[in-house]
Amino acid sequence: MAKDKKSSPKKVSKKKILFASIDEEITQIFERIEPLPYKQVYLVVPRRAAFLQSIVNLKILDQRLKDIDKSLSIITDDPNGMKLALQAEIPVYDYHDFHGQNEEEQKEEVKSGRMIRPVEAASNDVDEALPTRLPQKKASIFEILRSLRAGDERFSIKNYFHERRTKNRGFFAVNLDAGTKKFLAGMVSSGVLIFFFVAYIVLPGATIEVEPSSSVVDKSVNVTLSRSPNAPRSLQAYRVTADAEMSITQAASGVRDLGTPAEGSVSFKNESERVWSLVEGTRLQSPEGIVFRISEAISVPAGSSESPGTAEAFVQADSLDADGVPVGSRGNLEPTRFILPGLREESQALLYAESTAAFSGGSSATTVWIMEEDLTAAEDRLESELQSKVLSALRKNTLSLGNEQRASLALLEDSEALVYGDLNVTLPYSLVGEEQKEFELSGNMTVKGVAYDEEALLAILKTELLSTQTPGKRIIRIDEESVSIDVQEADDDRLSYKFTAAIQGVEEFEIDEQLEGGSRLSKKIKEHIAGLNIEEARLYIQNLPEVNKVEISVWPSWSPTIPKLTDNIRIRSL
Repeated sequence: MAKDKKSSPKKVSKKKILFASIDEEITQIFERIEPLPYKQVYLVVPRRAAFLQSIVNLKILDQRLKDIDKSLSIITDDPNGMKLALQAEIPVYDYHDFHGQNEEEQKEEVKSGRMIRPVEAASNDVDEALPTRLPQKKASIFEILRSLRAGDERFSIKNYFHERRTKNRGFFAVNLDAGTKKFLAGMVSSGVLIFFFVAYIVLPGATIEVEPSSSVVDKSVNVTLSRSPNAPRSLQAYRVTADAEMSITQAASGVRDLGTPAEGSVSFKNESERVWSLVEGTRLQSPEGIVFRISEAISVPAGSSESPGTAEAFVQADSLDADGVPVGSRGNLEPTRFILPGLREESQALLYAESTAAFSGGSSATTVWIMEEDLTAAEDRLESELQSKVLSALRKNTLSLGNEQRASLALLEDSEALVYGDLNVTLPYSLVGEEQKEFELSGNMTVKGVAYDEEALLAILKTELLSTQTPGKRIIRIDEESVSIDVQEADDDRLSYKFTAAIQGVEEFEIDEQLEGGSRLSKKIKEHIAGLNIEEARLYIQNLPEVNKVEISVWPSWSPTIPKLTDNIRIRSL
């Protein structure tokens, strides 16, 4: 008696039962269950449904429903799903029972799914009303023909079908008078017209191909790295260290000019209305940047643009040009025009100098020597290049540690999480002033950082992104390369870090009529465009915020309008 009581079916209101699709996400299922006015909900799940293959998904859905004071039961015949549901402590059913009902009640229960039985009870029952195999063997068509041929030696398949056709012709051979023929012809014509009229109303169809609008969505999550993670959104921290050494060759920058300066004569031109006095050593500069100086003070008379005042002067080239490069033989210039760089720009147009003969006497001879600034520059360069080298070594050590730990480790490459040691180098000050083109500098450096499980972080980000997708939209792509990390707190001594990780995805509006958002959009489009001109329908759909692109095809192809029956309008994704 106790067994019968345990296995008795449980009646459930059909309003409490929801049907899940095979690719439906837990967030979509939760959004459908949340507004229901029932605390107990039964979810019918097909085999191989995506969310039923993960105990984590089941536990998340069950916990979220418990948070809003609802309990979940699952009805499925998926063996793996049953096992995971039981492990997640969710009631699971797989059996429909209709014993003791009349035919009408059974049909009603089949439609509503109100008769369910727990897995534990149903697995021990045997339904005696199940269909059974007939004891006798079925006769094939060849065995029937063989028996007919045995009863009549003249029997053949050809004669058999010939007799059947002769009988049928005799049955339909009816003599009709002229009036009856006209009546029948009218009836046939009317039937044809009615057929074409109905076909014109019922058969036309339209296919709306829609490319849904999409947008980029961002999701940020606060994550903690520690030695012993014990909270949600926390990961294991792994200490990583590395060291490197290197040598560089630095060029000396000191230059001594041992050559002779070029010299020659120039004519100053004064187009202003006042006399211009120039002191000894006043600079002139050629278009190439070579600097010359006058050997003594002169005065240039006033003049005008038509008749400028003139004065002659002897000039000599500086050892370095305007860019600090030795001049030497480059000072032997052909006739050219010079500006006075010490004057304002507007004055340079009024007072200038010109040479009428080539300069001469310039020769090139330089020597290079090491300056103290060269040592400082070499130290800065060595430190920068060593930081790059030791960071590369730290990445390699992270990969090696990941192989040892059998985890996909990645280095936390934020400046707050990387601790560089001091540069160990000795500067050769004894070389300062020495005449040599270059010198060598060597040093070493250490660095330490922290690594984390990249796949575990990616799983956290994906879960958060999927759980916050916009109603009526679905995530179609998650860009794993878009992950960024910004460290907020770093405690290197305790190996504890807090950072914000962000990821991007692409979501688009639902178009599939099997989905809730797509069903609403499809209904809205069909009700609005039914009977409209094709171009008007296209403009309406194109202007919807959910649509990026639309294409419309109709049958018959010459039809100018969308069918009036919404059932003849099909909407699908482009």
